[in-house]
Amino acid sequence: MNIQPNSIYNISMSGTSKKGSSKDFWKNFQQKVLDKIPNKTFKENDKIIHNLKKYNNIMSKPMENRLIMGATALLTQPAIDYYNHRVDDETRTVARNRTIAKIIACTSVGAFVRWIAYTITDKMTNIKSNKKYSTRLLPEKFKDELLSNIEYLKNYKSAVSTILALCLMSITNILLDAPLTAYFTNKLNESTKSLKNKPDKNMEGLKYE
Repeated sequence: MNIQPNSIYNISMSGTSKKGSSKDFWKNFQQKVLDKIPNKTFKENDKIIHNLKKYNNIMSKPMENRLIMGATALLTQPAIDYYNHRVDDETRTVARNRTIAKIIACTSVGAFVRWIAYTITDKMTNIKSNKKYSTRLLPEKFKDELLSNIEYLKNYKSAVSTILALCLMSITNILLDAPLTAYFTNKLNESTKSLKNKPDKNMEGLKYE
C-alpha cells in the first residue's frame, strides 16, 4: 500500500531543519564572538565610585543634561546640513545657519528654564528647611519613603522638575525660542554674506588683461 503524504512530510521536515541549522550557526557564531571578549569589572575602589557618583550628579541634573545635549547637537547637526550636496550651496549655508541658531536658542532657553524648574523643585522638596513651602511638592502618601531613601528623592526631584520644565517650555517655545532662532539666523546669514563678499587679500594687486 503506497502512502503519498509520507514523502511530502519528509520534504517539509528537511526544509525546517535547514532553516533551523542556519539559526544555530548564527547563534554559535555570536557566542564564539562573545567568548573572545574578555570580562572586566570595576574594582570596588572608593575613588572610582566617588568620581562616578560625582559625574552622575552633574549629568543627571536637568540644566547640565540639556547643555550636554546642545553641545552634542552643535557638533554634529550643522555639519550634516552643510555637507548635504543634494541642494545648492546657498541653501546648504542657510540651512546650516538656521540649525546653529536653533540649537543655540533652544539650548540656552531650555537650560535656563530647566534650571528654574529644578531650583523651584529643590526648594519645595527640601526636608532640611523649616519654611512652609519646603515640603509642598512631597506627596504625603510617599513622603516617608522618599525621605528615607536619598536616591528615590533625587529621582523624584528630577521627574517633577522635568514635568515643570515641559510646562514652562510649552510657553517659552513660542515666546522665546522662535524669535531668538529667527534673530540668530539673520545674524549668521549676514555674517556669511559679508565674508563671501569680502575681497581676498591674496588677490589684491593682481591685474587682469
